[in-house]
Amino acid sequence: MKKILIGFAGAVALTLSAPAGAADLAARPYTKAPIAPPAPIYTWTGFYIGVQGGGAWGRSEETFFGGPNTAIFAGSQNYDTTGGFVGGVVGYNWQAANWVFGIEGDYHWADINGRSAEINAGLGDTYFTRIRGFGDIKGRLGYSTGPALLFVSGGAAVGDIQHRYDGIPGNVFIQNNTRWGWTVGAGAEYMFAPNWSAKVEYNYIDFGKSTIQYSPVVTNRSEWTDTVHTVKAGVNYHFNWGAPVAARY
Repeated sequence: MKKILIGFAGAVALTLSAPAGAADLAARPYTKAPIAPPAPIYTWTGFYIGVQGGGAWGRSEETFFGGPNTAIFAGSQNYDTTGGFVGGVVGYNWQAANWVFGIEGDYHWADINGRSAEINAGLGDTYFTRIRGFGDIKGRLGYSTGPALLFVSGGAAVGDIQHRYDGIPGNVFIQNNTRWGWTVGAGAEYMFAPNWSAKVEYNYIDFGKSTIQYSPVVTNRSEWTDTVHTVKAGVNYHFNWGAPVAARY
């Protein structure tokens, strides 16, 4: 009996000292793989404001039916205008799928000017054009690919334009006109941060016809047709009330 008890005790000791099997190992904690953040969801819908500026070059085409001193001095000439401008813009976009429809208005303070060649040889007479400010109200149609937007635009334009005849001392005529015309253009815009976009844009502007009337004689006047090409860059802030520019869902 004593030998049986000793044998049983030895078996128990061997069992307790044996290495644990795979089934007895402690369960490893399970950790889920990190979930990648969703891609940004862009929307162009909403109001925006911005600042912009750039350069311009254009043409002043003049027809003079009579000079300042005589109704028989007639002819025509063209001369170039160049300069710069800076201003602001406000607008609203509405996006449907990839298409973006918008309306915007802007205004710029400008110094775009040019002078004619000398007329009346030897007397130094010249004509001068200055565009002191301009703006527009136009519609936009664009196509969006996420943060990028390509667009075309067109609408009504207005300009604050000064024309001047510089003759001999005491023989200067100045006429300031607010002229309405039209504009067309195209550009690109890119969202570089939540609610912020940068843009570049080209516009062609036709300000229509301006006139200086030198005297009560109907034919004693000059008429100008002024056109301008503008290239501008700017930054816009998008309010997007209820829809952030780059929301993550």
